[in-house]
Amino acid sequence: MQIDKDFFFQLQMMLETIPFNQTQEWLEHVYGQNMNRIHYFVDSTEKPHVACFGYLGKNKFIGLRLNIDGICKSADCSADDIRTFFKSIIDEGYDMVQVSDIDAYNPDFEVGVRRAGLVRPLGLHLCPMSMIVELQKPFQFHRNWRRNVKKAVEQGCRFVAKESPTLEDAKEFVRLFGELKERKGLGFTLSPDKIMTLLKGNYKLFFVVNENGINICGRISYINNTDVYDVYAANSYEAISVGAAYMIQEYIFQFFKEKGYEKFDYGRIPPSAGKMDNIYIAKSYSGGSPIGYNGEWSYSIKLWKTFFFSFYQFYMHHGSLY
Repeated sequence: MQIDKDFFFQLQMMLETIPFNQTQEWLEHVYGQNMNRIHYFVDSTEKPHVACFGYLGKNKFIGLRLNIDGICKSADCSADDIRTFFKSIIDEGYDMVQVSDIDAYNPDFEVGVRRAGLVRPLGLHLCPMSMIVELQKPFQFHRNWRRNVKKAVEQGCRFVAKESPTLEDAKEFVRLFGELKERKGLGFTLSPDKIMTLLKGNYKLFFVVNENGINICGRISYINNTDVYDVYAANSYEAISVGAAYMIQEYIFQFFKEKGYEKFDYGRIPPSAGKMDNIYIAKSYSGGSPIGYNGEWSYSIKLWKTFFFSFYQFYMHHGSLY
């Protein structure tokens, strides 16, 4: 059923799994002035098992398309709960419903969404894999990882966890992100105000500073119960050259390990036969294990709309598929 924003976030607190892309902070961070296009759903107002918000877009060819990024769930959420929830969303009358879930793959989730009428899209445009580091087990860092961390320490780098981030901290993160964006050709930007919006909630900001006390790399992590998610990274050219990009990750692992957290999820790490494989290799040096996500699902009221939207996504993602 569809409910209003305030009631949604009240009920959400009753659920165990809340991905970072379903938090109120992320909602404000990403959608900002488009809040009027957000629809909020829950399966029950008495004892919720599934909940999410989605962005409603409109296209003259597709019609009304609801995009859902992330699903909140209770610990005892069943395949039938998933089926009933998504069937109720489909019954709202949208022309298309696109779903992407970053929870670890669960056959019950697939059974539920398929029985509700969703199928895998014609092409996957979001990486369906990630890498998990078990924080309470002995770390198994690769020798290249250890060498880079040792190099950073010898260069006088220090790890800083920001307990009460300021606007100046946010500006520093955006500055560092600008270098990463330039280096990787990313198509989106961040602003200090948007970063501060995130840091109001269960998000933590970390830096590594060089021997002169200048921030050279940063990281933002999200905490949900015993799990930690990697949200944003910002590595300068200097951080890469002195090994600080590895140092900040190792020290973040240690930070959360000491506080009793269990898992660190890198988020969408794609092995491939192309240049993206370098990212996978670098993250594999952490000793983490690959996992699959529940991933992307799609519903369309007309089959031709599915074909049209798939070609549109293929064009928008410059021909990349997973």
